[in-house]
Amino acid sequence: MAKLMSDNMDEVVREPKHAGFLKSIGGPQFVAAQLFTILATILGVYLAGYVGFQRTLEYDRYVKAQQRSDLLTALREELKQNVVRLRKLNERLPADVGTGLQGADWPHLRSFAWQAAGRSGSALEIPPQIMLDVQSLYDDVNDMLNDPEARSSFAHLSVSNGYFRTQYKEHLETKMKFVEDSIFPAMAQATNASAELLKRYALQ
Repeated sequence: MAKLMSDNMDEVVREPKHAGFLKSIGGPQFVAAQLFTILATILGVYLAGYVGFQRTLEYDRYVKAQQRSDLLTALREELKQNVVRLRKLNERLPADVGTGLQGADWPHLRSFAWQAAGRSGSALEIPPQIMLDVQSLYDDVNDMLNDPEARSSFAHLSVSNGYFRTQYKEHLETKMKFVEDSIFPAMAQATNASAELLKRYALQ
């Protein structure tokens, strides 16, 4: 009889062990609060990381837009100077018999900004058509300026090379017209787009 009572008492003592453990740590409400705190912390860390990542992306876009704008401005100003030099040359190139030009009279294109653009990662941010057009222009014009036949024809003017000289002047004029009608407007459009992007970032 005493053994049976002892067994029953053990069962009574064992049954509330689980409930006793919950009570010892503060009850179900405490466990729920702790789980909520852990979840809130994880969510907070995630949101903070996400916001930081987005801000880094925005700053990177801002820096690239600024670099693109600066590079486009430099390329455009350098190209404008080269066009002025070519126009002055074309005005001096005689298409009739008269005083010719010597080697020192032929200009060299300035290409510091253009060469710097080729070494800059920002060049990839510039519209490809602009880069292709400028590269093609510089290649063609440099070939024209360094053409031995052209230099000889304009140094020793004669009736026999008059047609060549006229065609040369017209070809050079066509190149400059292409710059003003196509390249400059494309550069202006790309520069304006970068300026608008910079303005939007500045307002944020």
